[in-house]
Amino acid sequence: MRRQGSTALFSENAYNNRGADEERTDWLCLDTKNVTNPLRPRDQVEICDLLMPGGTLILVKRAGGSGPLSHLFNQARVAVELLQESARVRAEFTAKVARLSRDELVLPDDFTPKGIVLAMLLKNRENLTPDAVFGFFQITIAQTAKALAARGVSVEVIGIPRRGADALPLSA
Repeated sequence: MRRQGSTALFSENAYNNRGADEERTDWLCLDTKNVTNPLRPRDQVEICDLLMPGGTLILVKRAGGSGPLSHLFNQARVAVELLQESARVRAEFTAKVARLSRDELVLPDDFTPKGIVLAMLLKNRENLTPDAVFGFFQITIAQTAKALAARGVSVEVIGIPRRGADALPLSA
């Protein structure tokens, strides 16, 4: 997190790196560590920002409006669907995890996530509550959770408090 005057600016990348390097050393930062898009090999897809030891994917987003939240929900669905449906994506992802963790975190060849955490920092909001977000967001997250549950993946939505953006509020 950088500070400019009295306004705290949240850097997603710094938050993710700090979470994996300082707060939770058994987590792996995969922010910007993308895999190949199976439909367009010149493009890349980010599976997650952080990976917990049990294989739970964590996606982190600063949300100043509906655009970043829509991206977050779509990223969750795309990540799970790619890992479940594409052997090539799954192999590339598990190899990348092993390499980046120096073989400390080795996922099985048939890895698919059982859980996903959507962590978000809402602009001008102290806490993530139903009253802090638009009704459309509530519907979209419910539909995303339902779609992922049908694929055997649980969803947890947590807020990153603005005052604690430099403290990692994610549960282990």
